[in-house]
Amino acid sequence: MAHQIVWTKRIYEAFVEEGFLNEFELKVLKTRVVDGMTITQQMAHLNCSKSTIDRTIAKLKNRYDEVQKHRPDLPVRTSSKTEEYLDTH
Repeated sequence: MAHQIVWTKRIYEAFVEEGFLNEFELKVLKTRVVDGMTITQQMAHLNCSKSTIDRTIAKLKNRYDEVQKHRPDLPVRTSSKTEEYLDTH
Protein backbone atom coordinates (compact mmCIF):
# COMPACT_ATOMS: atom_id res chain seq x y z
CA MET A 1 0.00 0.00 0.00
CA ALA A 2 2.85 2.35 0.76
CA HIS A 3 4.19 1.92 -2.78
CA GLN A 4 0.84 2.39 -4.53
CA ILE A 5 0.19 5.94 -3.38
CA VAL A 6 2.51 8.85 -2.80
CA TRP A 7 1.43 9.49 0.77
CA THR A 8 1.36 13.16 1.64
CA LYS A 9 0.21 14.62 4.93
CA ARG A 10 -3.04 15.74 3.29
CA ILE A 11 -3.79 12.27 1.89
CA TYR A 12 -2.91 10.55 5.17
CA GLU A 13 -5.09 12.89 7.24
CA ALA A 14 -8.01 12.67 4.80
CA PHE A 15 -7.94 8.87 4.88
CA VAL A 16 -7.67 8.73 8.67
CA GLU A 17 -10.54 11.20 8.99
CA GLU A 18 -12.87 9.36 6.60
CA GLY A 19 -11.71 5.77 7.10
CA PHE A 20 -13.06 5.12 10.61
CA LEU A 21 -9.92 3.17 11.49
CA ASN A 22 -9.63 1.28 14.74
CA GLU A 23 -6.59 1.79 16.96
CA PHE A 24 -4.59 -1.15 15.56
CA GLU A 25 -5.29 -0.22 11.92
CA LEU A 26 -4.18 3.32 12.67
CA LYS A 27 -0.93 2.03 14.22
CA VAL A 28 -0.25 -0.21 11.20
CA LEU A 29 -0.92 2.64 8.78
CA LYS A 30 1.22 5.10 10.74
CA THR A 31 4.18 2.75 11.14
CA ARG A 32 3.99 1.77 7.47
CA VAL A 33 3.40 5.13 5.82
CA VAL A 34 4.70 7.78 8.20
CA ASP A 35 7.56 5.89 9.86
CA GLY A 36 8.45 3.82 6.77
CA MET A 37 8.75 0.51 8.62
CA THR A 38 8.90 -2.82 6.83
CA ILE A 39 6.50 -5.60 7.75
CA THR A 40 9.23 -7.27 9.81
CA GLN A 41 9.85 -4.06 11.74
CA GLN A 42 6.11 -3.63 12.27
CA MET A 43 5.88 -7.17 13.64
CA ALA A 44 8.50 -6.38 16.28
CA HIS A 45 7.16 -2.91 17.06
CA LEU A 46 3.49 -3.92 17.33
CA ASN A 47 4.20 -7.38 18.81
CA CYS A 48 2.07 -9.34 16.36
CA SER A 49 2.45 -11.92 13.61
CA LYS A 50 3.13 -11.35 9.92
CA SER A 51 -0.30 -12.72 9.01
CA THR A 52 -1.96 -10.17 11.30
CA ILE A 53 -0.08 -7.33 9.60
CA ASP A 54 -0.90 -8.75 6.15
CA ARG A 55 -4.62 -9.06 6.99
CA THR A 56 -4.70 -5.53 8.35
CA ILE A 57 -2.96 -4.13 5.26
CA ALA A 58 -5.50 -5.94 3.04
CA LYS A 59 -8.35 -4.40 5.08
CA LEU A 60 -6.75 -0.97 4.81
CA LYS A 61 -6.48 -1.34 1.02
CA ASN A 62 -10.16 -2.24 0.75
CA ARG A 63 -11.15 0.57 3.08
CA TYR A 64 -9.02 3.07 1.14
CA ASP A 65 -10.70 2.02 -2.11
CA GLU A 66 -14.12 2.59 -0.53
CA VAL A 67 -13.16 5.99 0.91
CA GLN A 68 -11.54 7.03 -2.37
CA LYS A 69 -14.85 6.58 -4.19
CA HIS A 70 -16.39 9.30 -2.00
CA ARG A 71 -13.36 11.59 -1.78
CA PRO A 72 -12.24 12.74 -5.23
CA ASP A 73 -9.21 14.47 -3.70
CA LEU A 74 -7.72 11.07 -2.78
CA PRO A 75 -5.71 9.48 -5.62
CA VAL A 76 -6.68 6.11 -7.06
CA ARG A 77 -4.53 3.28 -5.75
CA THR A 78 -2.47 1.61 -8.47
CA SER A 79 -2.77 -2.14 -8.65
CA SER A 80 -1.03 -5.06 -10.26
CA LYS A 81 -2.21 -8.53 -11.22
CA THR A 82 0.14 -10.06 -8.66
CA GLU A 83 -1.28 -7.95 -5.88
CA GLU A 84 -4.87 -8.61 -6.89
CA TYR A 85 -4.10 -12.33 -6.77
CA LEU A 86 -2.48 -12.05 -3.34
CA ASP A 87 -5.40 -10.03 -1.99
CA THR A 88 -7.95 -12.63 -3.10
CA HIS A 89 -6.07 -15.81 -2.16
